[in-house]
Amino acid sequence: MSKPFISILSPQGFRALLRSSSSHSRVVPIDATWYMPNSPHNGKGQYLNEDRIKDAAFFDLDEVALPESKYPHMLPPYEVFKKNIEALKLQKTDKLVFYDKTGIFSSPRAAWTFSLYGHGRVYLLNHYPDYKKHDYPLDTNPKDNLATSAELGDAHHYELISQEQFSDNYQDQVIDYEELLALVQSEKLEKHYVTFDARSTDRFTGKSPEPRPGLSSGHIPGALSLPFNKVLKEDGSYKSKEELIQLFKDDFNIDVTDPTLGGKEAVIVMCGTGVTAVILKLALQSVIGTGFPIRVYDGSWTEWAQRAPSAYIAKSG
Repeated sequence: MSKPFISILSPQGFRALLRSSSSHSRVVPIDATWYMPNSPHNGKGQYLNEDRIKDAAFFDLDEVALPESKYPHMLPPYEVFKKNIEALKLQKTDKLVFYDKTGIFSSPRAAWTFSLYGHGRVYLLNHYPDYKKHDYPLDTNPKDNLATSAELGDAHHYELISQEQFSDNYQDQVIDYEELLALVQSEKLEKHYVTFDARSTDRFTGKSPEPRPGLSSGHIPGALSLPFNKVLKEDGSYKSKEELIQLFKDDFNIDVTDPTLGGKEAVIVMCGTGVTAVILKLALQSVIGTGFPIRVYDGSWTEWAQRAPSAYIAKSG
C-alpha cells in the first residue's frame, strides 16, 4: 500500500480541482476550524452561522477523538471515526479539501487523520484567508447540521481500510508515550531521532504557563523548539520549499534534502495536544517526501507533562 500523502493546494488550485467534481468523484471542502481552549471563538458555531465554502462539511476535532480520554484530540477508534464520517455524508471516492478559518492551524491535523484512516485523496487549502481575499464564492446562509450539501453519488457507506492497513499507517506515522519514554530513558532519542516541538518558545523553556490550568510547561529532553509559525509566512500560509530548506539549515544545521536526514531513524513532531504538530509534519513532508518517517506524538505535551517522571520534564532559559 502506498504511503498516505496530503497535497497542498493554493486557492487557485482548489478552484481548478472543483471543475473536476462529479457525483461519482466529488470535491468536498471540509471546515476543520478549531481554537485553543483559552480562545473566545468557536469553530463549529462559526461554521453554522457565518461564512463557509459552498458544500463544506464540518470536522470537529474535539468530538472525533478517543472517548473519555483526559488527553484531548487523541486519534479516534475505528468505529468512532466511521460513524462521524458517515454522519457528514462523505464518501470514499470524495476528494476532500481541508481548511480552517485561522489559515494553517487545525486543518492539517484533520487532513492527516483522514489520510491515516486510508482516505485516498486528501488536500489542504493554503489557505482560507487567501481564498476569501480572492473573492471566491462563499455560502453565508445559516445551517443546522454539519454534513456536506453536495449531491450524493451511488455509494452511501464509508468503507474504512482494514485494521491491518491502519495498524501499518499508525506504526509508520504515530509514536505513543511508552515508546517515546523508552527512547528518552535509553538516551536514543537525541542520538537517533530529531524531535521538534511546535509550541511557543516560552512554553518550551518553561518561562510561560500552558493554556491548560495546572499543566507544567517545559519540554522533553532532547527535543528542539520549532514554533509552528516559523514554517509559515506572515500571512499564515505555508512557506515555499526553498524557504523551508533554508530555515532548517539556518536554525538547526539540518539538511532536509538529505533522504536519510544525516542517518536519523525518524523525525518526531509534537505540540500541546497533537494539533499544530501536524503543521510541522506537512511542512517537512513537502520537502522530504513520504519516504522518511515523520511521526506524530499523539498525546504530545499534555500527556507527557502528566505521565512522565519529573526528571524528564526539562526547563531552560
